[in-house]
Amino acid sequence: MIAHLPRLALALLCLGSLACNKTVKAGDPCEKTGEIQCIDDKTGGFCVDGKYEALACEGATGCMAVAGNASCTHTQYAVGEACFTEGEPQCTADKKAMIKCENNHWVKLEDCTGKLGCVANAQGAKCDLAVAAAGNACTPENEGNASCTEDGTALLLCRDGKMVVEATCKGMHGCRQKGTSIECNSQIADLDDPCDRQFYDGKFACTPEKKARLVCKDGKFEKEQDCSCNVMIDEVTCK
Repeated sequence: MIAHLPRLALALLCLGSLACNKTVKAGDPCEKTGEIQCIDDKTGGFCVDGKYEALACEGATGCMAVAGNASCTHTQYAVGEACFTEGEPQCTADKKAMIKCENNHWVKLEDCTGKLGCVANAQGAKCDLAVAAAGNACTPENEGNASCTEDGTALLLCRDGKMVVEATCKGMHGCRQKGTSIECNSQIADLDDPCDRQFYDGKFACTPEKKARLVCKDGKFEKEQDCSCNVMIDEVTCK
């Protein structure tokens, strides 16, 4: 009975040891895309294009191998690393860029230069583009996302792969990022300037020389009447 105790102890030890399970090296051949084997206790080998690629395993458990299989949690993504959900947008670990899974590797879509950087949630990833210029290219993943022009005088939206002017922002503070949103003050405008029909339709603005009041209709400022126009916080008066 005593002679068998060391063997029993060794067998129990093997259940929690990588030495008792299959280990691989980066570059070793593999067959099943997405299969995971451990390289060491903190690194997983992920099968991509017929060979294992190394990815760091996060968390206290690291890479766990049991009965020939392995588990490895990896969410700190980087350009060039392996991925397995084709077409999925995500954020890089530093939140400075948005990436997309193409051909089982992360490729950069664009830099996220705004204060919020890249934000990922259950609905996907979005990129804070900060300042941009009308006509700049934007990705389908950013469709509908807003940005300000560099001089802060206009609000841009990503539409059909291009940044277009949604509204002019010639009032106090112009176009600026505030918290998690972008604000556009259109209380000063020129005749025929574009205006945000969703949030500004029916609202007023003064012309720059304050001699007329304009009203936002169907995405454009029209003259409402000639008058002595004045901006008072949230109200545009006409006398």
